[in-house]
Amino acid sequence: MTKPRKRKYITGIIVALLIVCAVIVRIVGNSGILPVTSGLIRTFIYIGMYICWGISVSKRIVQTQVRRNLIAVSLLNVFWFFIRSIKYYFVSDPDFSRQLWYWYYFPMLFIPLFSVFVSMSLGKPENYRLPKWTSLLYIPTVLCLLLVVTNDFHQLVFSFPAGEVWSDKNYDYVFGYFPVIGWEIICALTSFTIMVIKCRLSQRKKYLPLILLCICILYAVIYVSGAEWMQIIGGDITAVQCLMFTGILESCIQCGLIQTNTGYDSLFEAGTFKAQITDTDYNIRYTSADSPKLSENVMRSAESGAVSLDKNTVLKSNLIEGGHVLWLEDISDIAALLKELEENKETMAESYLLEQENYRTKLKINTLQEKNRLYDLLQEQTAHQIDLLDSFFARYNTETNYEKRRSLLAKIAVIGAYIKRRGNLMFIGEKSDTTDTAELSLCLEESFANLELLGVECALDIPGNNMIFTKDAIRVYDFFEEVTESAIDALRAVWLKARSLDDAVIFHLEVECESLLADFAELAESSHFEDGVWLFSLRVGKAGEQS
Repeated sequence: MTKPRKRKYITGIIVALLIVCAVIVRIVGNSGILPVTSGLIRTFIYIGMYICWGISVSKRIVQTQVRRNLIAVSLLNVFWFFIRSIKYYFVSDPDFSRQLWYWYYFPMLFIPLFSVFVSMSLGKPENYRLPKWTSLLYIPTVLCLLLVVTNDFHQLVFSFPAGEVWSDKNYDYVFGYFPVIGWEIICALTSFTIMVIKCRLSQRKKYLPLILLCICILYAVIYVSGAEWMQIIGGDITAVQCLMFTGILESCIQCGLIQTNTGYDSLFEAGTFKAQITDTDYNIRYTSADSPKLSENVMRSAESGAVSLDKNTVLKSNLIEGGHVLWLEDISDIAALLKELEENKETMAESYLLEQENYRTKLKINTLQEKNRLYDLLQEQTAHQIDLLDSFFARYNTETNYEKRRSLLAKIAVIGAYIKRRGNLMFIGEKSDTTDTAELSLCLEESFANLELLGVECALDIPGNNMIFTKDAIRVYDFFEEVTESAIDALRAVWLKARSLDDAVIFHLEVECESLLADFAELAESSHFEDGVWLFSLRVGKAGEQS
């Protein structure tokens, strides 16, 4: 049995025992044994239960309005028992006692009203707010309360015999009583009806509110029938009504109709994300299922930054209220990528010293800033180029002809430059939706520099200070790369120039080659082929403008 479930059962047993004790104390008091003391003990039991329930609700309930209404119900229950105890055990003046009796109707009117508000919010999202028209329901409730508490002036609710002491033991109902009790019944029935409908839609323990509703109805029938045993055990209708309303609302919490923020400890313990939560002294409070045991020194060392536990795992830490949260990150993919890049760097070191420096700088930046998510995204978007690199490396390792090996290295440089610059654009896109055409120009300049190693004549003319969307810059660069890869063995010349308009930038790509590039016509706004030269045009809208 899980800790939350065990705690729930223990709480239920304690509540049940308290109710049994209250019933026993009532029976003892009605038997004439210390009636005042017995009554006060029973009052303290119930008041303590409702205070504890209100505190529990304030900690568990997610929705602000539902939480406030349930706390209000708890306070009204406490108020009801408080004035009832004062009336029966501390007041002898009949006028004051009668006024306390009138104020019974404050919780009697507002508990059903707040229950309506709660029932309307059942099953709703955390940020749900009641419609503004529901505030109008306060008007008849307040008017009914005023009608009762001012009864001494008009006797429109209760009438008392002339010449006798006015008390709650000798009165008759007048026509004003029926709107008051009718409004209570309307609110209660409305609340119960909405609960029944929403219990039908709930998939978890939906029977709980219905069972308590049936018990409430059965109690009312037995109480009205005047059964003697019920008068002995449950003759205090104040106590029973408070228990029934509270029980029904609590059952809605248990069946999930009222959202709570409990159960996260079990969810955390069942997780497989290798994390721990500690207090300020690094005593472990919660741990996920697969989290390894860490020493206090290791956990403290993570305060100043990530700590490497081995070549594939780092430990990170962050402050939270009351302690720390620590988690492990698997960097095996990044480690494998770094290893592969290091091997490639060594292979190309003799011919590309400048590229080696750029590569080392970029490798250092990637080592510090690269995250698993960005790595996976880059790997997915350049999977074709990675496979192409593997193919070129395999051919290079088996090739003996110097010129062919040199050509393969140049092709590797072209593909490697694209992967690197494509990653740059992707990283820029993670931070900003827009970029300058100068950034795209830098990407293309590096690709052209490597194409020239293959003997390809290249020319580039892109005006700067034009902001375009990063996704459009990626689209232009991807289009250039696809065309280049398709014709890399037959390329003679590549020219790319751009022209800035008021709302767009037009890119013109001219490719002189013997390859057939007709398949790329659909990816461009326009295409043309003449005398062995392919011309493609791409129109890119400026950032903030319509193209």
